[in-house]
Amino acid sequence: MFRNTFKTLSSKMASQLDQELMSTGAFSIDQLMELAGLSVAQAIYRQYPPTSASSNKVLMLVGPGNNGGDGLVASRHLKIWGYDPVLFYPKKSTKNELYKNLLKQLQDLEIPEIENLEEIKSLLETPKSVKIIVDSLFGFSFKPPIRAPFDDLINYLSTNHSKIPDIVSVDIPSGWDVDKGPVDVDINSTMLISLTAPKPCSEHFLKEGRVHYLGGRFINQKIAQKYDIEDLVKLYKGDELIVKL
Repeated sequence: MFRNTFKTLSSKMASQLDQELMSTGAFSIDQLMELAGLSVAQAIYRQYPPTSASSNKVLMLVGPGNNGGDGLVASRHLKIWGYDPVLFYPKKSTKNELYKNLLKQLQDLEIPEIENLEEIKSLLETPKSVKIIVDSLFGFSFKPPIRAPFDDLINYLSTNHSKIPDIVSVDIPSGWDVDKGPVDVDINSTMLISLTAPKPCSEHFLKEGRVHYLGGRFINQKIAQKYDIEDLVKLYKGDELIVKL
């Protein structure tokens, strides 16, 4: 197995860092989500740029938490940049104003939604109709087991690798233990976009043919030193918000 040569953050440390950014760091959750989602969209654009020669449809799998919020933000940018996102967002955070606003922005862009796994299967049954799948279901706070309505979806993705396009996972491949990696299922993501810092499960992602990006460039030097991620912050060049690891 390939080995990480960079620092990783456990789920506990990643949560602590986020809390510090939003308290003493004076960031709002809106700011962090916007910057994270923009990084996700940029990494996708770099690795899977839109083209006139093939489908630019992107199936966005969106969960109910912050990882899903990153996916909503990324969907907006991808639409503006020439992609054709389709949204699967079965557990909407209807009482949270931030998520309601993000969804309204996508509705104003006329991004269509699909409602269930059968519609996903129908969409994916046509060869090459979908460019990529973006997995923004679960983030670093995920704890097994996988519950409905996502359990059947994860099982489908994990058992139909040959039938589905490349999967891009945001922060962790959904279904993985954030610190230990794959447990019972593996959706076989081909691209991982780590936010702020890679999580320990990224050790298990490093296989031939897979691509790993880092995004979320909002860490100051003091925070970087405290969490021992200075080596990661230094990887960014110029005005770039993402870096290929």
